Amino acid sequence: MAFKAIVVGGGPVGLTAAHSLSRANLDFVVLESRPKIVLDAGSNLVLLPIGLRVLSQLGLLPDIEKASSPMSRFKRIDHEGKDIGDTLWFTHFKENHGAYPRVISRHDLMRILHDSLPPSAQSKLLPSKKVVSVSTSPTGVSVTCADGTIHNGTIIVGADGAHSTVRSQMRLSALSTTSSSIPTTNDEKPFLTTYRSMWIRFPTIPPIVPGDASETHGYNCTLQLFAGEETSVIGIYERMDQPTREPARYSEADEQAFITKWGHLPVIAGGCTIGDAYTNRTQAGMVNLEEGVLKHWSYDRIVLVGDAAHKFTPSTGAGCNNGIVDVVALANELYHAFRKVRDETGDEGAFPQGDEILRAFNEYQAARFEAVKEGMEGASQATGAATWADGTHRFVDRHVLSRPSLVRFFANRSAEKTAKSPVFEYVEGEEEMVGRFPWAFPIKNSGA
Repeated sequence: MAFKAIVVGGGPVGLTAAHSLSRANLDFVVLESRPKIVLDAGSNLVLLPIGLRVLSQLGLLPDIEKASSPMSRFKRIDHEGKDIGDTLWFTHFKENHGAYPRVISRHDLMRILHDSLPPSAQSKLLPSKKVVSVSTSPTGVSVTCADGTIHNGTIIVGADGAHSTVRSQMRLSALSTTSSSIPTTNDEKPFLTTYRSMWIRFPTIPPIVPGDASETHGYNCTLQLFAGEETSVIGIYERMDQPTREPARYSEADEQAFITKWGHLPVIAGGCTIGDAYTNRTQAGMVNLEEGVLKHWSYDRIVLVGDAAHKFTPSTGAGCNNGIVDVVALANELYHAFRKVRDETGDEGAFPQGDEILRAFNEYQAARFEAVKEGMEGASQATGAATWADGTHRFVDRHVLSRPSLVRFFANRSAEKTAKSPVFEYVEGEEEMVGRFPWAFPIKNSGA
């Protein structure tokens, strides 16, 4: 039996995994629970240099630039609409790493990731496949879907988000093991929710103009605005009275209550409130903003990537980007494992098994854990500052983040770590993002 990866979850991270496997000429299938792979739903995403560079390596940057808007600065106001100073984080990203972050709708990113796959790979993206159980054996894995179909393979890649079925099934597998010498189980509810979010998409109308990026800060509630040519999106983040580990599903009545509480807050200086945006909405929704990093990202032949393994608040836009980089790190470790077994056996059809897979999974987590933990903590601090969680956060927000010299200092201090972000070791491409801090891992060039 040849190698086959079963990717559960067909979001941006899952489709990046499809690209990584397609480029490696490895068989795979992507199982997505929703009825379509590309849906016109969801909020906007921010692509940071670490994620953009990977997508650029895959040849997707021209299409992404057409469908997205660059961000150079955030205007910032308080709950009264008063200016509290712009922040230039993103200008420093451009200087240090060669690209501004870009705002793109989830739909457009999904469309680009999907359409850029070859037809043979697109045929392996299967919608309406809700996973209900997974199992492993010494030689492979099996995934059962709600429609009764069963998919067999070599490994399972859980890219199915914060409420991951694969993560729950992995935990059950770990609990059922006869060996208890090494702890391998995660908590049943590993993520803590301190904030909940409402997002609203609405037409871009004056005084909002395309390209606007603005934040409203104040006690217990903050929002971010991203204005596109035709529609704008705001994400509103409310600090909850008590943190919880329980999941929540929100109704339209919950949305109405949220608007009653926060609808008066300005979206942008000079007019337009949250209530105005909601009245003119084309889409809206509410979700909890879970936070946390799992202790164990894999067990046996099952491995987790993206929100299934770690969850951030959206304030820094880092969540999706770190999921993309997870796929890169995992793909590179599997590439090393493939090369090792093929070099040792002289068989170009050989593939890693057993301990070789476990070693690759462990190396993947080791390569990513600290960067992800720091990213999660940074996002949490940013949300805490914007919601004035305490006196220190309020001081930092009003008197530190509003000073360009201090923002530059912190941006430069983090740039060296950002520059260590990986790219695919086996994919040729052009280095289209060059800044003051050279990338530690260059993109493989066909002329090299």
